[in-house]
Parts: sequence; C-alpha cells; structure tokens
Amino acid sequence: MIYEFPAIISYDNNDGVYYVDFPDIQGCYTDGKNLREAIDNADDALNLMLLHLETQGKIIPTPQNLNEINLKCGQIVTLVKADTETYSKILSEDSKVAV
Repeated sequence: MIYEFPAIISYDNNDGVYYVDFPDIQGCYTDGKNLREAIDNADDALNLMLLHLETQGKIIPTPQNLNEINLKCGQIVTLVKADTETYSKILSEDSKVAV
C-alpha cells in the first residue's frame, strides 16, 4: 500500500541533529546528522512502522492536512511517502542475503 504522511523536522543546536517526528503515528520518529540523512531515515521509519501496523492488522491513522499542523519556530513540515509492498520485498531480499 502507498501512503503519504507529514513529518515535522527540527534541528537541535545542542545535539547538532535533525529530529523527525510523524505527528499522526504514535512512536514513529527518527533523526539524522544532516537533513538528507534525517529524511532518508524518516523514509525507513515510516515504512517500518506502517508495515508493522499492517502485519498486525492495526488501523492505519489518517494523515493530517499540512495546513492543520502547528509548527514551532524553526520547524519545517514535509510529506514522506511510504510504499509498504515494495519495502516488504526489499526487507525480504535483504534477509535472504544476510543468511
């Protein structure tokens, strides 16, 4: 299944890290040393969480509209796309290689 969820990205000056949070999916967050890494990690985190919810038969939450998200100073919001069918195949292939 293909999904798009908003991700809030913020930079922490103290940690020197970009943090990514998916406000619609409880417990789905990640980080990165730079913006590119944070977005790449966000892709993985979202795919893994949604794939887990699907395989557990849990309800996938409805994503908020971008204009409904209240941002704090310095935060940005972007859409992250997930394709759980393709991601599942990639994980399956990776596990075959690791054996």
